[in-house]
Amino acid sequence: MNDSYVEYSVKSKPEKNYYIGVVSGVLCMILGIFFLLFYMIGFVLFLIGLYLIIYFGKAKNIEYEYIITNGSFEISAIYNASRRKLKKQFDATLVKMICPGDSNRISGQQFAKKYDFTSKKKDADCVAVVIEHGEKSELVRMELNDKCIDHLKCYHRNKVYDI
Repeated sequence: MNDSYVEYSVKSKPEKNYYIGVVSGVLCMILGIFFLLFYMIGFVLFLIGLYLIIYFGKAKNIEYEYIITNGSFEISAIYNASRRKLKKQFDATLVKMICPGDSNRISGQQFAKKYDFTSKKKDADCVAVVIEHGEKSELVRMELNDKCIDHLKCYHRNKVYDI
């Protein structure tokens, strides 16, 4: 049997918690410097602020990599082009529907969890994959190129709508 393999990656903008973490780190450092003149707590605040900036600074450059092999999906996040973390993995037997991200087919549905593995650009074309785990449904958003979409149409033709 021939295995079909497609992979694609998309660079994502930093999430909101990145900006919140960096700003809170800078505020802690400023407060630490101010209180350093009076109390030892200033040194601790300065170190906490430095830690927050370093911790959240690692998550600035995020790239999502999609690997689709026959019926299995694997989505990984690559941080600063050096650290990889598996974010989501599922099999085609769990997929209920694949449609455009702004489709009316999913607009009124309730999902137990929603995952957004896109570039987070407003004009980006994303694909929504609905996964069923028993009675619970999950929504996974991805940005796929034409080769990935052709692969999905080939292997999941009964589940692909409006693409």
